Amino acid sequence: MNRSLVLVAVTAALALAACTSTPTPDNNATSTPTGTSTSTPQATVVTEVVTQTVTNPPVKPVIDSFGYGGLKLGMTLQQALDTKLIGPARPGGQPSDVCTTHDILGTGQWVSVSKRIGVANIYFSADMTADGVGVGGTEAALKAKYTNLTQRHMSTNWTTRTPENPSAWFDFTSKDGKLIQALLRHVDQDCHS
Repeated sequence: MNRSLVLVAVTAALALAACTSTPTPDNNATSTPTGTSTSTPQATVVTEVVTQTVTNPPVKPVIDSFGYGGLKLGMTLQQALDTKLIGPARPGGQPSDVCTTHDILGTGQWVSVSKRIGVANIYFSADMTADGVGVGGTEAALKAKYTNLTQRHMSTNWTTRTPENPSAWFDFTSKDGKLIQALLRHVDQDCHS
């Protein structure tokens, strides 16, 4: 049995030496001049993928007058789900409910989807905006960004028409100078009062 073990060890050592040894050059082979490298198509493909990723990183969605990235006001529930930006309906709603609520993935915010008009409200944080005006932002930044704000209901609720979409409003609620709620809402939304 020891003889078999020795034979296996010797065979493994020879195989390892064969894999790691430098092959002897073929006498008919042409040499490559020093300093010149050869490349394979595989190396080029890897370089292009790395370059593409570095120069064109994935675009992070942001809130605008129409929605959040590919998630737009008025989309049907299926269209909204197809964006892969929202999850399934949050538990607690009933099939007969007028609206369902869904988490906006990776944001801590949510969206309301109406059976009648589709995506009705998109709640957003400062991280989801290009200007930092959202939940977690300041009331001062809100007032600097939107000079046409009007107060709603109480002195801490603010609203303004969106700049490019006549069918939408931005609504904000502040407390102690901080924004505690921000949403983009469709003018015909029926998910909340």
